[in-house]
Amino acid sequence: MKKLRKNLTCFALTLSLLLSCFILSGCHDTGSSGSAGQHTSIASDSPESGSLLSSQETGSSQTAGSEKPVTLKVGLLGTSIKPVGVLVAKAKGYFAEEGVTIEFEKVSSMNDAYTAVSTGDLDVYLFSSTAAATFISQGVTSLRVLGGTAGEGAEIMAAKGRGLSIRSASDFSGLTIACQMPETGQMVLKDYLLREGYTIGEPGTGADVSFLYVNDSNTAIEGCVKGEYDLCITNSCLGYYAEDYGVEVVATVSDFVSPYPCCRQTCNLSTYESNFEALVKFETAALRGYAFSRENQEETLDILEEYSGEDRDFLQGQVYGTNTYTPDMRLSLDPNRDACVAFYEAMVNIGQIEPASHISWEEYVVSDVYESALSTLLQREPDHTLWKELTEYFETHNT
Repeated sequence: MKKLRKNLTCFALTLSLLLSCFILSGCHDTGSSGSAGQHTSIASDSPESGSLLSSQETGSSQTAGSEKPVTLKVGLLGTSIKPVGVLVAKAKGYFAEEGVTIEFEKVSSMNDAYTAVSTGDLDVYLFSSTAAATFISQGVTSLRVLGGTAGEGAEIMAAKGRGLSIRSASDFSGLTIACQMPETGQMVLKDYLLREGYTIGEPGTGADVSFLYVNDSNTAIEGCVKGEYDLCITNSCLGYYAEDYGVEVVATVSDFVSPYPCCRQTCNLSTYESNFEALVKFETAALRGYAFSRENQEETLDILEEYSGEDRDFLQGQVYGTNTYTPDMRLSLDPNRDACVAFYEAMVNIGQIEPASHISWEEYVVSDVYESALSTLLQREPDHTLWKELTEYFETHNT
């Protein structure tokens, strides 16, 4: 499969100095879900084989009819299982059934991914919500957020036995919180605290609530256990291992603000304008994969275990929860347009990106691809409860 074209290099150099630190991990927590290797191409095998590691998923000519075949290049990062619907659709052959050819490509960083989408070398990328806003605020106009991968998910931890109770904004006053800069939840929490009338800043600045950036979740958790920080914010369901780490989940950011976006699906503007129907077919297949995951837990876990190599019990915790762990991360393909726009405005409010009064964020978050896919499935299966539930949610959160 063809790799990303070499013309990424010059464009990436232009943005990398400003953006590389900010978007290396996006809302994908580096403390879990595997590491991102070098840029390689992957895709589904035929559904009979069950393999996730062959060259491409090819659209059926019978399904596609007389339409010109379209190939979409879709980017993945590491072995994160957040895009469950896409991964299941890949394994079950749903993209072929919907009549769209998908080439899946792994990229080595968020910066590479969003550079590729902005130049058209990738059609769709499935991770990060912060990166799109960062690129757009720097003048990149060729991106459109069209769907979701995951929402919420930021867990607030304290050392076990510390006895901290976090129920309102006032409970954060005087505390120091460790977090990763690209993580969505910490930005949402900062905006919430500012709107509640509290000041935020680095330790030693006299702010009501102090935030300290660390490189990864392990550092944040270890610092909490050692008493270096009062709280830490992590995502990717690390609360599943809280007992082993010597911490406890005392709150989630969604206790204070919900919904808010985590990883989003972002596409190139040209793809959105020229290959809209192919995007709808992609989304339709992904929704079918999501529905399958809801109804077939064990087979879904088989698919995710093969893809990620992660512990099966942890996979269950992330996607379904267990008797002892309830994930705050909400896996959803819905664009959540209202929450997404609110989050980008929050990024401006906390100074994470430059003031962007000239930018209409609504222009960059589109909901009609997902809406069309959901409508297609509702027409096919008008009595399917899930399609009705998703339609009701969509109508409420995409005004």
